[in-house]
Amino acid sequence: MKNENVMKRYNDCEVLILGNSHPFFGLNPVFFTYNTFNLSNVSQTLCFDKLLLDKHLGHFQKLKYVILAIEYTTLSHSDNNPEMQWRKYFYEAQMGLNIPEISCFDLKKYSLALVPPPTINKVSIKTFFNRGSIAQTDSLGFAANYGVLSEYNNPPAAVVKMKQHEDGSLSFDKNLTRINDIIIKCKKKGIKVLLVNMPVTSYYADNVIPQKRQKIVNTCEMIALENNIDYIDLFRSKVFNNDDFYDVDHLNVQGAKKCSELLNQYILTLK
Repeated sequence: MKNENVMKRYNDCEVLILGNSHPFFGLNPVFFTYNTFNLSNVSQTLCFDKLLLDKHLGHFQKLKYVILAIEYTTLSHSDNNPEMQWRKYFYEAQMGLNIPEISCFDLKKYSLALVPPPTINKVSIKTFFNRGSIAQTDSLGFAANYGVLSEYNNPPAAVVKMKQHEDGSLSFDKNLTRINDIIIKCKKKGIKVLLVNMPVTSYYADNVIPQKRQKIVNTCEMIALENNIDYIDLFRSKVFNNDDFYDVDHLNVQGAKKCSELLNQYILTLK
C-alpha cells in the first residue's frame, strides 16, 4: 500500500515524511496545509529512508519539503541489526528497492512467508482473516494508534522498551553520511529538509543515556548549521503529555494531531 500510494502522489505531493514508527504513528498528513505523504514505517532505518528517496525523488513534480525524523535509535542503528535483516526482503519485494546484499540464491527472496519469525506470521494470518488486510496504513501513509494502552504506557514499560532500543553505540558516521546524501540530493532539486526529533513520554525520556541523547542533539544542530537547514527538537516538548501517547514512545491520534499541526505551522513559517 505504501509503494502503490506514494506513486499516486508524484504529481501533487509537496511534503514527504521519512523515518521509523514514531512519525508513522505520529504525523498525520491530513493536518498539513501542503499535500503530504507519510513514507515512514515501523523500524525503518536511514538505510531504507535513503533507498526510498533515491527511488522516488526524481518523480515528484511539486515536492517542497522532506521531514526526516531522527530518533534516539536512528544515528547509531547498525545495518546488521536483526530488525533490518528480515525487513529488507519486504522492502525489495514490496517497495521495489534493489537490496544488493540479498543473493539470488537466497530462498527468502522468493517467498516472504520464510522471512519473519513464525510468531509474526501467525499474527499476520489471524489479522488478515479478521480484517481482510494486514496493512496498518491509510492512503496517505499514516497509521493510527487509539487511546492510551496503560499496560505499555508507564515507567516499567519504558525500562523494557529501552532495553530493546539501546545499542550502546555512539558511532554515527555511517548514518551521518546517509543524512548528508539525502540533504545534498534534495538541495539540488530545491527541496528543503527538516530534521525532527519526535516526542516521547517522560517515562521513555527519563531512561535514555544522557550523553548519547546530547550527542544526538549536538549532531542534529551541527547538520542543520552546516547545511543551512531547519531542526526542531520535540523529544521533551512540554506541548505533549503522557496521555498523548499510546505507549511510551508512540503518539496516539490525539498526540499525532498535535504534532502534525505543530510541524505544519512551523513549515508555513519557512521561506
